[in-house]
Amino acid sequence: MGSRQNADAASSVFRDRALSTMELKLRTDLHLARKLWHIVGIVCMAALIDHIPKMDSLFYLSLGAIIVIPFDVLRLKRSDLNHRIVQFFKSIIRIEEVGTLSGTSFLIVGTFVVVLLFPKNIAILSILLLAFGDPASSIFGVLFGKDKIWGRKSLQGALACFTVCTVVCAVYFLTHNVMVERIVLVSILGGLIGALSELVQIRKFDDNMTFPIFAALGLWFLFTLFGGFP
Repeated sequence: MGSRQNADAASSVFRDRALSTMELKLRTDLHLARKLWHIVGIVCMAALIDHIPKMDSLFYLSLGAIIVIPFDVLRLKRSDLNHRIVQFFKSIIRIEEVGTLSGTSFLIVGTFVVVLLFPKNIAILSILLLAFGDPASSIFGVLFGKDKIWGRKSLQGALACFTVCTVVCAVYFLTHNVMVERIVLVSILGGLIGALSELVQIRKFDDNMTFPIFAALGLWFLFTLFGGFP
């Protein structure tokens, strides 16, 4: 019990220090550096998954999880280590992550689940929707999000996510010759799946994990309904 209180106290100190010096961004900040990191990192991950066998993808994701998640947990228990990590990644880390697991840990878990459970094309498309749809929602939500529809989610952010996800689906379907005879309809439906996945909020679970899982599930139904599978 005492160690838990010490960890909470350390996290509180880091939060106060970060706020007072303006070193870390809040979830409500624009934080473009983080969004660029998010897009580039996930696109590279999707490209790797696309070019290697499924079992190899699962191996590398498992290896990443074994390295990243325990280290993430360790830094939360060691205030000195947490301080060093926060300072090193201060351009991309959010203040909310000082006392919780980082988005990277949740991203690895979410990606592993979709690669394990779904066909490769659905897994890749689901994380591409996360790569572009989530930042679009955040940017427009911060800049123009006056109409809240679900927790911190705004109508303006949801519409931005829908638009971007529709474009991502259209490009993916065209370049992979998937459902091109119905491309307008399936792209719009794919955009809707992305927007709805972004709206999902489950307590203590980051959207880097929930978004691709819900998106992959929706895309599986879409592919099944409109003949997207070979």
